[in-house]
Amino acid sequence: MFGAEDGQELKERQSMEHGMDVKELAVSHGYNYEYGDVPDGDDYDGSTLLHENSLKKSQSMDATTAFTTKSGERIPHIYVVGKTFHPTLEFQLRKDFQASLYWFTYRSNFPEIKPYGITSDAGWGCMLRSAQMLLAHTLRVHFKSRNWKPPKSLEKCRTDPFIVRLLTWFADFSSKNESVYSLHNMVAAGFAKYETLPGEWYGPGTACHVLRDLVTLHNQYQPSLFRVYVASEGTVYRDAVTSLMTTESKKRAEERKRKEQSSVKPPPTPLHPLDTSVPPPPVDDDEQLEWDTALLILIPLRLGLNNFNETHREILARTFWLPQSVGVLGGRPRAARWFFGAYADGTSVLGLDPHTVQTAPQRTSDYDEAEAAKDNDGTYTAIDLSVDYMQSVHTSYPEVYPINRMDPSIALGFYCRDKKEFAEFEFAVKQLKTKLSCPDLFTIVEKTPNYSTAAVGSMLDGDLDLGDNMPDDDGGDFDDDEYVLL
Repeated sequence: MFGAEDGQELKERQSMEHGMDVKELAVSHGYNYEYGDVPDGDDYDGSTLLHENSLKKSQSMDATTAFTTKSGERIPHIYVVGKTFHPTLEFQLRKDFQASLYWFTYRSNFPEIKPYGITSDAGWGCMLRSAQMLLAHTLRVHFKSRNWKPPKSLEKCRTDPFIVRLLTWFADFSSKNESVYSLHNMVAAGFAKYETLPGEWYGPGTACHVLRDLVTLHNQYQPSLFRVYVASEGTVYRDAVTSLMTTESKKRAEERKRKEQSSVKPPPTPLHPLDTSVPPPPVDDDEQLEWDTALLILIPLRLGLNNFNETHREILARTFWLPQSVGVLGGRPRAARWFFGAYADGTSVLGLDPHTVQTAPQRTSDYDEAEAAKDNDGTYTAIDLSVDYMQSVHTSYPEVYPINRMDPSIALGFYCRDKKEFAEFEFAVKQLKTKLSCPDLFTIVEKTPNYSTAAVGSMLDGDLDLGDNMPDDDGGDFDDDEYVLL
């Protein structure tokens, strides 16, 4: 449970951050404030400083957990989707970056979800909104960079091609190619494949599968998009990832192979099989193929039975340190959030709370349904990006949440731009396991198990018991979400 001492410490930390100037805050911890005032306006871009500081501190995990003041107090660093921030010297830099994250909340007055008459997701759509936030950040990293921030000027945001496209993708309209990640489409995918009715609450596992299905659909209209791999068993299988990510490369390799074979003249006389001049048969090695595109890895987990298992506190916090992190889906029971950061000591996580009801965006007056229907490349947009709506997708007040009060059902997200980044991700995960003496959150292994072969072997040995795996006599189903219990 969340103890009184922990609560008092958390309140003191929050009041310290909000009630003191950053220079005073640095001095109070025995530090000199090293940065000058940040100039106003869009001409200033802190991305270079942000990149240099994060790169410098990501080299050593030991150096990024905390700093010690002159009085001997250890103050934890803060991890935010793959970046490490000094709690005092980079206070404003962190606040600015957090305020640039996309915040999607409950909406009202959107077009009806037929035939249910639903025009608001208040009270049930928080997990879907949290999943939208995770996906929006992934799209931001994919099409821009990890250090990109939207312009401070709302007018510039309203005309920025990427921002217009991104917000159109998430606008609450039923559309196969325009607003592909709308609440309407998420609900349709959840009902069609996972038997979750509109108005029912989604778990992290179902939300992950819905994201995967919609991204797969979007790939038909957006060829430069990434792909999604859901590790439903808490294990990332390298061969499955390779198969998913090299489908186009494999086709190109096979086409080259056919052309080469057709251009080779057959030998004039048959060769003896033992003749050393006979070339060896070609070996298909998918590991040598380059990836077709980038990858989003989603890993649903259950970190405890009824309550969060505190042995996972520190390693969960450290996942936000990984450069590939795009956050975590989680929260309290039936009150989801998108967590984007954590204190390095594992006491608290930082998140965006979708439980605010705001008005849904509207179509522009020149919207043409016929033109939208003919749009096959996803370039048609007719969403009214009003000043009020643009202001509603960001917040300067993220939630600081005690990590031990989280619901045990969560889902981790990681984005790898290419095969090299996936290898770096795998190495960093191993580094975490080496440094921390706590249970693994998930594993990365070489081969997907062949369950059919194992089942045949068990049947031959007489060890297979089907009773525990069959539905109950009353027709009860398995849990909708696919988790691994740690």
